Parts: sequence; structure tokens; C-alpha cells
Amino acid sequence: MAEMSPFLKEYYGLKSKIAPFELRRDFETVKTVSVVNVLLERAYNVNAGASTHGRFGFGPGHTVENYMSRARAYTEALIRGEYPLKGRFTEPGTALVDHSFIERDGVMHLFYNRGYIGYEWDTMPVNTVGHAITEDLLNWRIEPPVVSVESGAFENYQVWSPGVAFRDGVYYMYYTGVNVNVAQAICLATSTDLYSWKKHENNPVLKPGPWCPWGEDHWSDCRDSMVFVDDDGTAYMYYCTSKYNEAGAGPAVGVASSSDMINWRDEGAYTFDICDTALESPFVLKHGGKYYMFYTNCNHGTAYAVSDSPVNGWRSLGMLIPWTVPPLCPANVPSCAEVFEFKGKWYVSSCLREPGCEQYLEIFGLSWQPDGTVKVTGRVE
Repeated sequence: MAEMSPFLKEYYGLKSKIAPFELRRDFETVKTVSVVNVLLERAYNVNAGASTHGRFGFGPGHTVENYMSRARAYTEALIRGEYPLKGRFTEPGTALVDHSFIERDGVMHLFYNRGYIGYEWDTMPVNTVGHAITEDLLNWRIEPPVVSVESGAFENYQVWSPGVAFRDGVYYMYYTGVNVNVAQAICLATSTDLYSWKKHENNPVLKPGPWCPWGEDHWSDCRDSMVFVDDDGTAYMYYCTSKYNEAGAGPAVGVASSSDMINWRDEGAYTFDICDTALESPFVLKHGGKYYMFYTNCNHGTAYAVSDSPVNGWRSLGMLIPWTVPPLCPANVPSCAEVFEFKGKWYVSSCLREPGCEQYLEIFGLSWQPDGTVKVTGRVE
């Protein structure tokens, strides 16, 4: 019999060490065990020759060494009686990326991309929107997914970045539909209970204006939408896109307005000089008579800006949640921020993607300062 390789010795050794924890039912253990098993299986397959290259290249951290080292660290932590992923939420076995919060009757509903640990999105398509609920931002209950890719529809490849808004008894979920050419457009589904969703018959409901190099036959940026309803009832949509400039095109936030949540008027696009790669996941709210935009400044972290108008005039307030270690790629930074009030306290969310596509939701306290800035406080855990 051939001698077992060093890799297989460690692989089976970690499988044996993690097995007793599979008997437990508490969420922290279940979550951690699921991650360990996914990492181990991905390491096994890559070690056996599986490709780590997707349609568009090679992401950071997709190596046997990274998968095994992380699986080893999590297993050893459990053995020591620690919870290495405490304060970091995900549906067990998945990578939680773009997300949206909406409260109903004292319960917070979370909708999110259901990504794959160990796989870039161009290797394993993100094809469903997940749903979880909580009453305290600590203990979560996973509900069935709510929206999916659909053959024959515009979104025949992937669905990303749900953003949920409420108006006149109806919940509106604006999500990114992605076709096989990676052309992105904003699609809509509606619900009255947050569980059963019906797609709009004329999806997509929004594409960028002529200031954007958009087309269905090539990669086109129109994603990460969210909708803010102002005091006068006007709805404003913000989304990640690109805008023509002297260099060709660059990152921008697209803006549109609506009186009925379905038909949208193009309000142009806004750029931020501090963004050098991509400007993603814009989130807007109104506080103290001012409009605040929180967004992902790729390669750096979560930034924010303020304006007297919901459409333009944004003034940068700098970085809010910076990544202090240079990221391996622009996406490996604190991202996808949403700011919300829940049971009398303010919070900001963040998703930090670790190498190898581990990604989790973290929620931090947030306080409004007298000078109009905000301050991030301790993580909820």
C-alpha cells in the first residue's frame, strides 16, 4: 500500500478532529464546522487538480495552503473552547456578501447574496437571494431563499445585491440581474409579507443613462442598488455604475428618482475623486436634515459623504471603516455598509472578504456626532 501523502494525512486528521463538533447544535459551532468542511473539501479538490480559475482570472487566496491553514486555525480554536467566527454571521456553508436590512414588527429581516466559500463568483454563480431574521442582531434564524436566477429572463446568470424598501404596505426588493455576458441591470420583486416575492413583469426596471457605456452584449456596470424614500414621498435609487470620462470610463454612483417605485427618471451619475478602482454598494439615508451616502471605496474600505440634496452636491467625509492592511485585491476590504436604527440604537454593517472568498456579515454600533460626522463603536457579538 502506498504511503499517504502529507496533505492527505493532515486532511484526514482535521476531518477526525472536527467530527465530534458536528454532533453539536448551537449555531456558532454549526457555522464554524460548516466553514471548516467547505475549506477542507475545496483544498482536497484543488490538491487533486481542480482549477481555481474562473471566467475572468484568478482571485487571491485560492490555494491549498490558504484553505488548509484557515481550516486548521478554526478547528484548533474549537478544540480550545473558542468560537473563532463569533460576531461574524453567515448562513452555514456560504459566503455572505451584499445585503439589506428591513424591520417588521420588531423583527429584523436580512436579505443577502448567497456566495460560495472557496469560489469566486465567476466560478460558482451566485444564483439565489438568502433570507434570515433576528430579534437581537445576535441570534439568527435562516429562512428559505426568496429570489433566484431564471432561465429566459434577463437575470439568466446571477442575482446580486438585494435592496429592500417599504412604501404603502408593499415591500420592494431591487436586486441586480446579471445576464450571461455580465451585463447588469436593476430588477424588481415585491411582497407584502417579506416571504413570498413576485418578480415585476417588465424587468429590468432600470438601466443606466447614455452617460454610461452600457450594453447587454458585454460586461456593463449597473448593480448594488438601494432605494431611499424622502419625506415628500419621492423615491431615489442609487447604484454602482460607470460613467464616461476623459480616460474612457470610471466608477460612479448612478441616481434615479420615482414617484411610484416602478418607473424611474435618470438623474445622472456622481463620482468621487477618492475612488481609484470601483465605487460600490451606495447606501443613502437622511439624518438631521442632511443626506448621507455610505459606500465601498474599493481598495480602501467603507467611506461616506454628506449633501444637502439627495441627487448631487456630495462632500466626502473620508473613510469610515478603513482596511489597515493592504488588501490582496480591491474587493478584500470592509464593504457593503448599511446604516440602520433598530430598537432605539444605530448600527452600521460591514462585510470583509478574506482571501479564498470567506465573507461574513459584521454589525457595529454607530453614533452620530454633533459636527455631523459619525463614529463606529464596538462590534455586536
